[in-house]
Amino acid sequence: MDIERTVRRVIREEALIEPGEKVLVAVSGGIDSSCLLFLLDKIAPDVPMTLGVAHVNHGLRAIESERDESFVRALADRLSLPCHVMRADVRAYSREHGVSIQHAGRDIRYRFFEEISGQEGYHKVALAHNRDDQVETFLLRVIKGTGINGLASIPIRRERIIRPLLRTYRAEIEECARRFSIPFVQDSSNRKDAYERNFVRMHIMPLMARLNPRFREKILLLLADMVSVDRLFEDQAASFVMSQGHLEKGEGSLPVAGLRSLHPEARFRAISSMLGRLEPGFIALREHVRLVEKSLFSARPNNNVTLPHAIRVVRVYEALIFTRNEPETEVPETFAIRPGPNIIPSLKINLQVSLSDKRPAAIPADRAVSFFDGDRTSVLRVRTFRRGDRFTPLGMGRSVKLKDYFMARKIPAMRRRTIPLLLSDEDIIWVVGERIDERYKVTPHTRSFLKVEAEPLG
Repeated sequence: MDIERTVRRVIREEALIEPGEKVLVAVSGGIDSSCLLFLLDKIAPDVPMTLGVAHVNHGLRAIESERDESFVRALADRLSLPCHVMRADVRAYSREHGVSIQHAGRDIRYRFFEEISGQEGYHKVALAHNRDDQVETFLLRVIKGTGINGLASIPIRRERIIRPLLRTYRAEIEECARRFSIPFVQDSSNRKDAYERNFVRMHIMPLMARLNPRFREKILLLLADMVSVDRLFEDQAASFVMSQGHLEKGEGSLPVAGLRSLHPEARFRAISSMLGRLEPGFIALREHVRLVEKSLFSARPNNNVTLPHAIRVVRVYEALIFTRNEPETEVPETFAIRPGPNIIPSLKINLQVSLSDKRPAAIPADRAVSFFDGDRTSVLRVRTFRRGDRFTPLGMGRSVKLKDYFMARKIPAMRRRTIPLLLSDEDIIWVVGERIDERYKVTPHTRSFLKVEAEPLG
């Protein structure tokens, strides 16, 4: 079938591009993306749509990288299209995030596409993946390990990303380039089988073709069946994450009991979805999710695992927390507290202290405000948890280990050494934001009232 007709049909049937939309075309300069740009430019007046070009110079191939950038700029200029170029240090990104060069390049590209789309108002980002890419990706994921979701296929659209060439084979693209004399550049790294995808393309696929010349079609038929199964689990996972998940300010959570009750495949999607929301572009492998599941089903109520991109998944009793934040560290200093404001940046808190002989009308239920018997208190200081700390929680007749109190309150271990403790001499009189000490409470005999109000900084 004529490749132009195929692309037109795919755009129409899959509603990839709506009339009047702006489409950013990712162009590396290679044959696939150059043909995609040529085809979209050819049919643009009929949709209609407005095009732009995006190119990332990874700086990995020295002179070739500069050549590719110049070629893409010239190609965009020839078509009178705006060209958005980013120069990136992929090796530095790879080292910083602990991922492969290929993974680093992919992350950088997708983030750049999103950034430019937001700035310039592009509705869609067109990528040049084709059917051979689908087969190669399937084989790579089988070899490296993944679930049904990972095997299902490269989606023809996902949010802003569209793939108009996904119903065409590489041979059709090569024929298109010959037929229309479409210029492109050769990437010398594509001939190096040190890269996983190249190895599959150059060595594994030819062997499979010897066994069955139509193996690509067979794999694509299998993928179509898997997509149907995939959607069932995807819908279940999406519903679970939507109703029971939470994501805000770079941190997300899912309930432990709910995750345990899901079908294993739906649970895989739910965890993968949360990881993807936390770190856009991150593709969770089966081994990543198994690490999270080990934490999920552990008998220990507090534990954590670390994944690529410095993602941390922390089990805190009945919640699974997804975060990129490093665990907060202990603040070893002790700070003197005086009447008036006491701003302590390292504890991210301001303690407002006042002393009065007027009895408060009521003791507030707000845990950020506490009253104490001023005649019992002495020199006030504040610090954080230390081994062996004890206090007598309000309402109890004996002291308890602060560690045991934290465990009973299900306060995660990663937070225990960051909670401010208000001391009178050596006695802990308030676990700030939690509970005061029974021995220092206001009684009918109290004549001096110490009020302490805790205000978080920022």
